[in-house]
Amino acid sequence: MTGGGMADGGAGWRGWAERYCGKAAIMAVFLLCALPGTILTALLTPPGQSPDEVTHYARALGLLHGVILGVRHEDTDPLTGRPEWQTGLKVDTGDFRLAFGAVTQVDQRPVETFDDWNTIERSPQDPDLLYVGLPNTATYFPAAYVPGALGAAMAKYIFNETPLHVFITARIFMAVAFMAVGLGTLYVAAYGEALLVSVLLLPMTVFLAGTLNQDGLLIAMTCLAASCLTRAARGWRIAGLVVFALVLGAKPPYILLLGVFALPLFAPGFWRRLTDMALALLPVLGWIGLISLLVVVPYGKAQYFPGPLYAGNHAVLMDHANAGAQLHILMERPRRFLALPYYSLMRDSYSNFITMIGVLGPLQIVMPHGYYAIWGVCLALTLLGLLVTRRPYDVPPGMALVNFIAVGAAVGVTLWGLYIIFYLDWTNVGLPDIDGIQGRYLLIFLPFALFAIPHLQSFPGLRHVRFALPPLLLALPSLGMAVFDIGYIPLKLVLNYYLH
Repeated sequence: MTGGGMADGGAGWRGWAERYCGKAAIMAVFLLCALPGTILTALLTPPGQSPDEVTHYARALGLLHGVILGVRHEDTDPLTGRPEWQTGLKVDTGDFRLAFGAVTQVDQRPVETFDDWNTIERSPQDPDLLYVGLPNTATYFPAAYVPGALGAAMAKYIFNETPLHVFITARIFMAVAFMAVGLGTLYVAAYGEALLVSVLLLPMTVFLAGTLNQDGLLIAMTCLAASCLTRAARGWRIAGLVVFALVLGAKPPYILLLGVFALPLFAPGFWRRLTDMALALLPVLGWIGLISLLVVVPYGKAQYFPGPLYAGNHAVLMDHANAGAQLHILMERPRRFLALPYYSLMRDSYSNFITMIGVLGPLQIVMPHGYYAIWGVCLALTLLGLLVTRRPYDVPPGMALVNFIAVGAAVGVTLWGLYIIFYLDWTNVGLPDIDGIQGRYLLIFLPFALFAIPHLQSFPGLRHVRFALPPLLLALPSLGMAVFDIGYIPLKLVLNYYLH
C-alpha cells in the first residue's frame, strides 16, 4: 500500500507539473511579459535611439523598392577630397530623415522635448530617392528586415501615414514578428524552455525587439533553430538549419555554430547530419562570396592617427579601417592572435556582461549594478537547471562529454573569431586592443548551451538519477525579473527621455 501510495503521489506530482508548469504555462508568461515590453518600447523610444537603428531602418526601407543587395557607389571624401567607395542603397528621403529623430542634450543625455516631438511629428513625406551609405547593414541578408518593411509598406502605401507613423508601425511589426517566433520557439522545443524563455525575455532582447535593430529578431530566430534541434528528428533538424542559415546571412562570423547541428558525432546517422549541415552551409557561403565581391567596402572612420603597434608613419592621418595593415600587425608577432582578444575580453568583461543583460537606448541607459547581478544569477540558475531538465532521449556519459567539448569549442573559436574580425575590419589601425564587441553579440551563444549541458543522469555514477523539474519552475527566477521589467523598462525610458 505504501509503495502504491508513493507511486500515486509521483504520478500526481507529474500530472500537476505538466498541467500548471509545462509548455502552455511558460508560453503564456512569455506573452504576458513580451507583449507590453516590446510594444511600449516601440512607442516610447524616440526614433534613432536604438543601436544603429537608422541604418537598420534604411535597410528595411530599401526592401520597399526591391533592393536585396547593397550597391557600391563612388563618392568624394568631404574631408580629404579623395575619391572613396561607399556601399548602400536608395530609400525615400522623408522616411529616412525621420529615423534620425530629434532630441536635445540635457545633462549629457538625449531627451525628447515638446519642440523635438513636434518636429518629428510634422516631418513631411518626401518620395524622392536618396542614396544612403550603409557600410554594415548593406551586407546583411535582409530576412529579418521583412517584418519592418511590411509594416512600413502598410502604413505608407495603404494608409498614407506620416513618416513618424510609418516608422512606429515598422517597429510594431518587428515586435509582433519577435513574439511570433518566440511563441513558436517555446511550442516546438522538446526541452530547455526555461533557458530559451530567459534569453527571449532578457531586457536587451526585449528592447531590441521593440525597435528596428534586427538583433532582437535574430536572437529569437537562433532560439527557434535551437528548439528545432531539440526534437532530434531529421525534419526538425533541417528546419532548424534553414532558420539558422537565415541568421548566418546577417551574422556570418557565427558560421562554426552550424557544426552543432551535426551532433552527436559518434551516433548513427552522422554522415546524413553532416550532409544536411553542408547543404545549409552552401547558400551562406554563396551570400558571403556575393557581398565580398559586390558590396563590402572598408569602414569609414573619423580621422585618426595610427596606434603604437603600427610599423609605418605615425604622422599620417587615416580615415578608414585597414584589414591589410591590421593583419600585418598580427602576423608580425603571431602571439597577438591570442593576446589581443584575451586582453580585450578581460578589459571589457563587465561592459560586455551588462550590455548582454541590457543597456537601453543607444547603449546609454544603464541600470543599477544590483539589477545586473540579479539577472546574472537568474541566467546562471537557468543554465544549472539544464542538469535537471528531462530529455526525450538518453545521452550516455561519453556522448555527453563529446557534445560538451564540441559545443564549447565551437563557441570559443567563434568568440575568438569575432574579436579577430573586429580587429581587422573595425578597430583603428595599430591599437593594442580590440574595439566594437558588445554584449548582445554573446546572446546568440546561449541557446546552444542546451546541447552542451546534459541531465545529471549523463554523468558517470549518476545513471540512476531520474529527477527533473518542469520548465516553469526552472524559469521562475528569470520570469520574476521579466514580470518586474514589464514596468521597469518603460519607466527607465520615460525617466530618461521625457522627464527632465
